[in-house]
Amino acid sequence: MIANTEEVLIPTLVGVGGWFVKNFLFGLFQKRNQLKRVEWEYRLKEIYCPLYFWSGLLVMQMDRQVHASVCEHLQEVLAKAAYVLPKDHYYTLIKLLEVAHNQETSGVPDTQRDSLRSYLYGQIEVLNFILYRSQETGGVGDISATLSPYRSLLRLFFIGATHLLVWGLIALIIYGLLWLYQARQFSVIGVCAVVLLIVFWVDVRRRDDIEQGIENRLKSKG
Repeated sequence: MIANTEEVLIPTLVGVGGWFVKNFLFGLFQKRNQLKRVEWEYRLKEIYCPLYFWSGLLVMQMDRQVHASVCEHLQEVLAKAAYVLPKDHYYTLIKLLEVAHNQETSGVPDTQRDSLRSYLYGQIEVLNFILYRSQETGGVGDISATLSPYRSLLRLFFIGATHLLVWGLIALIIYGLLWLYQARQFSVIGVCAVVLLIVFWVDVRRRDDIEQGIENRLKSKG
């Protein structure tokens, strides 16, 4: 009777424990993805889109007051874009400002300026797709995806299948650790624990760095 109880109780506990571990890991992944989304939205709305717009206006014919306002807006965006832009494109924008302020410079060739604007628009397209049109985000910016019930059902199916597969994998890992414990393989268990702790520590540090960067940026904007 005790053996039969253990045969039922141990798999049940492993399954329940695996489900809680799965939920914990998915919570971490969701928080990390949310931090990435905040950073991507910031780059899209506060850097790439304004740079594309103001750099386009900069070469247009306009009166001096409007031209000075455009330069001021472009300078404000450039002041917080150095960590995002490649060095060549950043220098191109600086040269555009130098030309706008009648500084002595060699100027900016059309090919260099076109390369800059092509890069900016490419980043806008990529981030727009990742944030609003991809299946991972539900295709909220894609009209065809929003109106199609089949895509929504397929997405829900894959989400459910992913949860079940991860749950099964975690349950197998827990069961394997129990087997190692019964076999007195404590050194192997210790190595596995150390590896998991290192991975967890690296993930926590990475999320803390992103959160700190976002917090500092919000304080500077305030």
